[in-house]
Amino acid sequence: MIIDNRYQLYKKSSNILVNNTEILSCFPDYYKTKVLLEDEEFISKEEIDSFFEYNYKKSDLYKKLKKLAMAEEEIYAIMVQNKDNKYFDLKNIFEALKKSAITLCELIDYIGHYPTTYPVAKEEEKNKRLEKLFEKYDIIVRYYLGDDLDSLQIVSDDLVRIIEKLVTDLSLLDTLREKEFEKTWSLTYKKSNEQRISETQEAINRIESFPLSEYQKNNKSRRQEGIKYLRLQHGKDII
Repeated sequence: MIIDNRYQLYKKSSNILVNNTEILSCFPDYYKTKVLLEDEEFISKEEIDSFFEYNYKKSDLYKKLKKLAMAEEEIYAIMVQNKDNKYFDLKNIFEALKKSAITLCELIDYIGHYPTTYPVAKEEEKNKRLEKLFEKYDIIVRYYLGDDLDSLQIVSDDLVRIIEKLVTDLSLLDTLREKEFEKTWSLTYKKSNEQRISETQEAINRIESFPLSEYQKNNKSRRQEGIKYLRLQHGKDII
């Protein structure tokens, strides 16, 4: 994972105006990362099932249930259900991380190649799906007064939030890949179904969340403020 040194400067201040293309150079592997993620699949159910069948009688869980004088059929049914539950929990977390990381790569690409129409991009030039994320995440790409007309800008806070979230997602994916490879999780039981379901949903909720902008932390919106100034400069119908 390559991150440009200028990124460290942007992390120190949330209000630096930078050219929109800076986000491309700060995370130059965005396209490669997106393509690799799109091709990646979670470990197959068949592979986990095969591992389970070969190993479940060697597991501590099996031995523990055996000591309770449970019937073989009951032990097997409990362990299969536990294995299946954990598999689908991990797969759902993987899919959430994959989707989030791909979307962030798309945001980097979209911001870095944002339409240069002055003073604002035309509706037909915009990606409606990603523009909705701009609204949700309080991000705006625009010309600023006093800048050259061929230079679009964003604030460093937006750049940092996107890359920080992407780095976090990719790190969690690495951790999940290690867990996936071990497979021993299919043979353990440490949590009740209620706790497992709750923790899985909490994990997915965290993955689907996005860091608040400095404005949002104060119940404000930098994006709406920028739109307000655009309307003052160019008329209320400009955006």
